[in-house]
Order: sequence, then structure tokens, then C-alpha cells
Amino acid sequence: MVGKITVITGPMYSGKTTELLSFVEIYNIGKKKTIVFKPSIDNRYGTDTVSTHTGFQVKAIRISKSKEILDYLKDGIDAVFVDEIQFLDVELVDIVKKLVFDGIDVYCAGLDISYLENPFETTSKLLAIADEVIKKKAVCEKCGEHRATYSYKIVPNGGEIDVGGKDKYIAVCRECLKKLKTE
Repeated sequence: MVGKITVITGPMYSGKTTELLSFVEIYNIGKKKTIVFKPSIDNRYGTDTVSTHTGFQVKAIRISKSKEILDYLKDGIDAVFVDEIQFLDVELVDIVKKLVFDGIDVYCAGLDISYLENPFETTSKLLAIADEVIKKKAVCEKCGEHRATYSYKIVPNGGEIDVGGKDKYIAVCRECLKKLKTE
């Protein structure tokens, strides 16, 4: 028996982590064994939890490299959950393939593109091999419509990889992004 790969993607504030944690809860209600991982670079809401922007949290293991996931797996794990995949190395793709061929379901959540509109390599490659893709949208911070697909950086400093929240980013739709680019 093989597992399945589900990737949840979209801009910031679209509910990716909320969706990921809802799947954790479903597996836990079903008395399945789960394990949750997050990149060590993401310490916005604590070091040992994955948390939504609204504060719902689940215990998580921090990793610096994707291959560390294998160190924590034990017999009987039914599902692995990985948040903020855009911050992890591309080796995650091979780890995920191994897990699903070992019969483990894998759920990944993360941004598909940076604020510079560049695809994140790890996310892109996982989207290509996913059994299911859940593409989320956010409410546009400018026009208020539920059609935002971009994360727009509102502060000038920091690089393309710059962990932050409302202090640095807003979600915008394509139309509002175009207006912001011309201002």
C-alpha cells in the first residue's frame, strides 16, 4: 500500500496552515499516528509548534534540513505533515517520495511564489508530484475581495526569503498588485 501526497498552497493569510492542521485533527480523531514538522527558520509563533495566524497550535518538530524528517520516523506513522515547505531544501521532494512509497500519507503546506513572483523550487516540485493540490486564496488587503493570490511585501528591507507576518506582508489580488507596482 502506498501513501498519498497533498500540497496546500497559496499566498499568505489564505489559510494554508489552518487547512494543514485540520487534516492533522482528522487523522488524530481517527486515532492515526501523526507527526508534524516545521522549518527551524520559522519562529514567528514559537519554536515547537505550528500555529495559525489566529493562534490554533499543534506540537511540531523543528528541522533545518529535510533529511532530518527520517530521524524522527518510527513504525506505525500514518501521516507526516510539513508546514512552510518553501523554507526547506529541495531534498524534501525525495523524502516525500520515500514516505509515500513506504505507505505514509504526506501533507505539505507553503507558499507557491515569493513576493517577487518567483516560484519556490521545493513547492513547485511537490506540486508536480502531488495527488491532490489545494490552491487557497486570501482576502485582498486593498480591495477586500476574496481573490488574493499574491503575497506583497510592504517593507523595503530583507531579501526574497524574509520570514514575517502582517509586519512585512499583505495579501493582494492581481489587479491590486498591478496598481501597487505602478505607484
